[in-house]
Amino acid sequence: MTDKAIEPSEIIVEQDYVRTKPTRVNPWIRFFARYVDYALFFCVLLVFKSVYHAHLPHGPFGRFIPFEYFVWIPIEAILLFSWGTTPGKWFLKTYLRFGRKHKPDFKTALRRSFSVWFRGLGMGIPVVNAICLLVAYNRLKLLQTTSWDREDAIQVHHGQLPRWRLVVASIFIVGGFFLYFSVGKALP
Repeated sequence: MTDKAIEPSEIIVEQDYVRTKPTRVNPWIRFFARYVDYALFFCVLLVFKSVYHAHLPHGPFGRFIPFEYFVWIPIEAILLFSWGTTPGKWFLKTYLRFGRKHKPDFKTALRRSFSVWFRGLGMGIPVVNAICLLVAYNRLKLLQTTSWDREDAIQVHHGQLPRWRLVVASIFIVGGFFLYFSVGKALP
């Protein structure tokens, strides 16, 4: 008998799903890759705001649910659909396999991006975000996959990662968020 818990949804699997053991499940690398993407996107938004003197639409829930994270969903889906990766995943050598393919169809990529935003990040809502991140971290450590990856038979693999890439990613994340939330808020 193993100590590994099995989730009920894992008992019934489709025939196309080929399950292989992921290589070195690393929640922290996945977290850093996602936040490199966010930091890069926030820098692009900052440039957009400064060049066009634009204000981002926030709507009635803008202070509660950060608009920027929601806007990233279709952009991430387009990147996954066209390139099979995002800049953060590429830089931190995190590779996704969509069943037997290297790139998903757009519908699968959009569903995954939405699921990560909703279930993994709790829509960016401060307290809900922390809870969702903790739950996703624990599930990933226990089950070796996340619910959104399991649903679409997505396997995540990590390549050998030199330490300097983590240092650069950390600096970029802190710098990108600092610029966006300090300098960006000061723009008209």
